Amino acid sequence: MAQQAAQQTVASKPSIAGLVSEYAADQSTLRRRFRMPLDSAAIEFRDLHYQGWQSRLDAIDFEDLSLDDRIDWIALNNEITHDKAEWQRKRQSQVSATQLVPYTGRILRIGAIKEHGLAFQAEKLATELDEISKEATKLASNPSSSSATKASIPKDPILGLEAVELVDQLLRVLTDTHKFLDSYDPSYSWWCAKPYEAAKQSIAAHRTAIRTKVAGLSDSDAEKDKIVGVPIGEQALLEHLQHAWLAYSPDELIRIGEQEMEWCDAEFKKAADEMGCNGDWRLALEQVKSLHVTPGDQPRLIRELASEAIRFLEAHDLVTVPALAKHGWRLEMMSPEAQRVNPYFLGGENIIVSFPTETMSHAEKLMSLRSNNIHFCRATVHHELIPGHHLQHYANARFRPYREVFQTPFWTEGWALYWEMLLWDLDFPQSVEDRVGMLFWRRHRAARIFFSLNYQSGRWTPEQCVEYLVDRVGHEPNAAAAEVRRSIMGGYGPLYQAAYLLGGLQIRRLHEELVQSGTMTNRQFHDAILAENHLPIELLRYKLTGKPPNKDSKPEWKFYNLNNSNSNERKTDSKR
Repeated sequence: MAQQAAQQTVASKPSIAGLVSEYAADQSTLRRRFRMPLDSAAIEFRDLHYQGWQSRLDAIDFEDLSLDDRIDWIALNNEITHDKAEWQRKRQSQVSATQLVPYTGRILRIGAIKEHGLAFQAEKLATELDEISKEATKLASNPSSSSATKASIPKDPILGLEAVELVDQLLRVLTDTHKFLDSYDPSYSWWCAKPYEAAKQSIAAHRTAIRTKVAGLSDSDAEKDKIVGVPIGEQALLEHLQHAWLAYSPDELIRIGEQEMEWCDAEFKKAADEMGCNGDWRLALEQVKSLHVTPGDQPRLIRELASEAIRFLEAHDLVTVPALAKHGWRLEMMSPEAQRVNPYFLGGENIIVSFPTETMSHAEKLMSLRSNNIHFCRATVHHELIPGHHLQHYANARFRPYREVFQTPFWTEGWALYWEMLLWDLDFPQSVEDRVGMLFWRRHRAARIFFSLNYQSGRWTPEQCVEYLVDRVGHEPNAAAAEVRRSIMGGYGPLYQAAYLLGGLQIRRLHEELVQSGTMTNRQFHDAILAENHLPIELLRYKLTGKPPNKDSKPEWKFYNLNNSNSNERKTDSKR
């Protein structure tokens, strides 16, 4: 009996990994099931969802958990807190936008017919659609005068963009409901087909009016490539930093970016002197940009650079590279349209190569050639493939895959960027041109901290960000615009661009603590990181050092010395 009771006690202990998987599945179900903005049913389910999960975590005896389970408990608690805050922030944004879109409730009632299986009377629905059409038409002529507020709304780019996004979602709700009912319900088709088309056209006209008259954006050809977005503001930025487990303020992180930029400046001057450019980094960069392969030859170059990086890793015994990972990637070419957002190649399980096509203008071709020159590519092929993102993806599918829900760019991009720094330390660059290529990207990563945090805090406009990348980093104008467009309009989180170098610096500091001290070899250290899958780096530090966190542990790790700009300049013992 005692043995049976003991077995039951063991069995009753919660598996935190199992809870993480269950939470991820719940989140996925809610996203699939509830797709309408400001849906009252979705709001009720979401609120209960977060309350229930918080109660489940609070009921667990944290002190009785293993080191791995403590880390997963803290990471899951962190994720629930963040997801709940983001859900509330999104809801508040949508509520605010309804003052410009007063017919929101009408469309949600129509959408509920499909989403929640509600009964309807076709004639009354046609009348509703007709009234929506009339209201949207009236608002299109004066979008700042809303029946919801009975007051004039001044030009407000952020409110305008939020309202445009809400209208886009409402149009999708209306279209989905129409597709669901049309022809399948004869009464709907007879009564509602024409009113639906009229409503859709009127709402589209209202959307255009909001975009131009409230958000202040022109639809002219001259502004079709304008970069638009909504910065999250200082308070939300602080909350995102807490979620990322960074014990620094935005201003402190910007100072880190500035100090790293100063290091790059000093190294760039050395390289420019060596190239006979009298310390002029721009002249040195221009020489390197001209060293590109001929059209059609870029795939060969990428394959050769990938093989070279793997040989270097193996020669220095830096990380385990399984045979299947080594040969498990493929090449694709990036379309001209995609190169407007991604002027450089991307990577993962396949590497997507940017290079000029015959459909580009002469100026676009030259910019693409210069942006994807031999030495820029040599500096980052390993970032995208091995030991970077491809090796990460390979490991993620095999080690602790349940932690995918904790995805953080500080782990994903930080790992790949860390290797750029480590390979620099290990004399991977074979020539001064190679060093210039690596320095260009290192400087770019520092600049990303600077421009992205200034933008998200509302201090900089997108145009200022583009100018900064051209003037301070040396980007081609099209490439700089594409980088900022990608940062603001590409669906990335507000800390994503800053996470490259900041995450890399975190892992670099961990390397100093564990490898430079002799506690671990390079291979042990790197294999251990890959085996943990996604985690905020400070939580990863708990695991690698074996120090168990407390239930109330908060971000506190100061991984960077802000008082010494040369604190991160070192060489690594390649024999470890």
